[in-house]
Amino acid sequence: MRIHSTKKLFDEIPFKPEADTGEEENPLFSWHANLLVIDRRKTIVLMNDNNRYTIVLYGLKAKDLKVLDGLIVEAIRKTFKSERLSDEVIEQYISAAGAVTFHKTKNRSLVARLNKAVDNVWFYSREMDKALLINTNVSKNASRLLGGGGNSPSTYPYKELFKDLKSLVEGPVFKTRAAVMKVSMQLGEHSIWRRLLVPLDTSFYEMHRILQIAFDWHDYHLHEFYLYDESKTDEPEFEHSPTYTSYGYRPMLNIVMNEEAVAYSGDVEVKLEKGLLLTDFIPPHTYMKYIYDYGDEWKHEIFIEEIVTRDDLQSPVCLEGEGTAPPEDCGGEPGFDNFLKIMSDPSNPEYESMKSWARMQLYREFDMGLVNGRLRRY
Repeated sequence: MRIHSTKKLFDEIPFKPEADTGEEENPLFSWHANLLVIDRRKTIVLMNDNNRYTIVLYGLKAKDLKVLDGLIVEAIRKTFKSERLSDEVIEQYISAAGAVTFHKTKNRSLVARLNKAVDNVWFYSREMDKALLINTNVSKNASRLLGGGGNSPSTYPYKELFKDLKSLVEGPVFKTRAAVMKVSMQLGEHSIWRRLLVPLDTSFYEMHRILQIAFDWHDYHLHEFYLYDESKTDEPEFEHSPTYTSYGYRPMLNIVMNEEAVAYSGDVEVKLEKGLLLTDFIPPHTYMKYIYDYGDEWKHEIFIEEIVTRDDLQSPVCLEGEGTAPPEDCGGEPGFDNFLKIMSDPSNPEYESMKSWARMQLYREFDMGLVNGRLRRY
């Protein structure tokens, strides 16, 4: 595997550029790399020469740079795994690529592409996880920005990577265990629900993002999850508690988004969502609740209907759904009812102002095609 490094990177690593043997190299096994500093932390951006897929190493110390060849292989392995590529495909790629060797940059065109990849990483730099050396989330996001143009067609690097790997191996490239789940808003007479297919290696933070897309929320407010023990049938004391279920289930775990929420823990065990995956709890548990916006208190019931294994699943999918979710900040269920009443009557004196307000809130009818388009890039 050839790593074509900039002079800036060679100045920091104990590897010398190897002589060019004149052999024709396969660009799928060749990467360009540059060193930059983000938040005073040394960062390496790698871009595949064939498909422009980007991989990010963040917060590198001197000891890390000494073993950069091994770190690059591990970064490829972890990032590809986060894309839900099968272990067999990943190991076949690494084996076929061979040992890591360092070389000078190849030509201006590839350096220009590398510079664009660096710009894309800068765009997502606020999402860097300081605790992680291999930032798979930023790598994936940067690889989902459209690249190319000029004399070459515009493409999505992650899609081109998948095509390349399909041509490299026989059989399926992906192998994913996933949950079929029905997510329904608790909104009285309103029927608003989505049936989703979600990989079990999804984190609870990612699950939050998936639900934001599925119901066209805009992530303006706080959120939390509750996990329930379905074997318990004692109902909560207060029916209007956000944890209440009409099934008699009692919450066993509250999964929250930040440390501040942990400080307000009650009788239910509280954990931070960071690092927690669906597969940590599903199966055996089959019922959860997602609460978004503590003011309007939008409650979503999540039923796990089936666990499946798929060899074609790259991202979450909305299988079907019904109803348009309320607009942000409309005042909970009473406000939503009033909103619908006004919007259904053009003669209402508040109709035009409410229509204008809904537009500012980005309110739109449920569109499954649009939802799935966003889920493919979430």
